[in-house]
Amino acid sequence: MSDTSGEITVSPEIQRVEADCQLLREEVARLLAEAHDSINVVKPNLLAIYQTKLGAWELKRLRLECDIGRLKRKISIIQASINRGERVHEAELEGQLDLEFLDWSTRVTEAVAALDAAKQRMDHTMTPQAAQELRDLYRAFVKRLHPDLRPDLTEQERQLWYRVQEANDRADIEELRALALIDPHTAGQRSTGLEDLIRERDALREHAKRLIGELAAIETQPPFTLRKRLADDAWIADRRGAIDKECALLEQQRTELENHVRQTLAAAQHGNGFSRN
Repeated sequence: MSDTSGEITVSPEIQRVEADCQLLREEVARLLAEAHDSINVVKPNLLAIYQTKLGAWELKRLRLECDIGRLKRKISIIQASINRGERVHEAELEGQLDLEFLDWSTRVTEAVAALDAAKQRMDHTMTPQAAQELRDLYRAFVKRLHPDLRPDLTEQERQLWYRVQEANDRADIEELRALALIDPHTAGQRSTGLEDLIRERDALREHAKRLIGELAAIETQPPFTLRKRLADDAWIADRRGAIDKECALLEQQRTELENHVRQTLAAAQHGNGFSRN
C-alpha cells in the first residue's frame, strides 16, 4: 500500500500483528534460554550443591553397604566349601569376590568422582554479575540464531550457533563475548504479508505455550524439587543425622560379619579345609 506521495505505508493491522510477533519472539527467546539454562547450568549446580552437602555422607553409607554385601557373600562361599568338604583358598575367594562385586566397586568409584567433580565445580562458581552477563549474551544469541526462531540459518550461522552452545555449556564468558563481535547478519527476511504474520504469531504462541509446559515439568523433577531444601540448613542437618544413624547400624553389622568371617575361616582351618594360597 502507498500514499499519494508514493511512499509505502503499512496497514495498522499488519503493524499490530508484527508487534505481537516481536513480543512473542522475545518471549520464546527468553523461554528457550531459560530451558537451556535449567538443564545445562541450574541442574549441574544443584547436583553439585547436593554432593558437597550430602555426598560424603552418602558415600560412607555406600561403602558400608558394599562391605556388608561382600562379607555376607564371603561367609556363604566359605560355609558352602566346608559343607562340601572342600579346601577354602582365600586368595581365590578374594578374587571371586572382586569379580562378583565389580559393579559395587564401580558405584563407589563413580560416587567418589562425582563428589570430587562437585567440589571443583563449586570452587569455580561465577560471580552473580558474570552469571547474569553470560545469560544475557546467550539470550541475545538465541534471538539471532536459535533454529526454532531462525529456520533459515546459513551454514556459517549454524556453525556459529554450535560454538555459542559449546561456550555457554562451558560457562566460557570470554568466548561468548568474542562471538558477540561477529556479525552474522542474522536479521533474516521476514514476510510482511498479513497472512504470513498471523501464521507466525500463532506458531510462536504455540511454541511459547509448549516451552512453558516443559519448564514446569522440569521443576517437578529432581534435583529441582530439592532446590529449597538444599538452602535449608536444618533440613541438611536432619539428613546428615539420619544417614549417620544408618551408618552406625551398618558399622555394627559390618563388625559382626567380620567376626563371623574370622570364626568361619578358623573352623575351616581346624578342619584342614583352609588355605591362603
